[in-house]
Amino acid sequence: MTLGKTALKAQSDAVNAARRTLGHAHTFAALHATGKPLFQKVMRRPGSRPVLVRIIYPGVLLVCDPDTGAVLAQSEPGQPPVLASNFCSITEQDLTARIS
Repeated sequence: MTLGKTALKAQSDAVNAARRTLGHAHTFAALHATGKPLFQKVMRRPGSRPVLVRIIYPGVLLVCDPDTGAVLAQSEPGQPPVLASNFCSITEQDLTARIS
């Protein structure tokens, strides 16, 4: 092998090792993640009620009502500014009350 090919092989081996390590770390984190938020703090905004901001595994940002615990917004995993595609803050109970 030439020096160039040797360097490319070493780089490829290092990337593959990092990829395997990351996969093992992901599995480890998923097994040991608890219900405890990674981050939690009350956010106060002028003219609005305070809300509870939480980051939970696997990188989901939640915005909750601090009094009721209701989830007001939820992000896609690993994408804090992106609203989860399946998120709906209106419950069936809310809809029933609004229709009646």
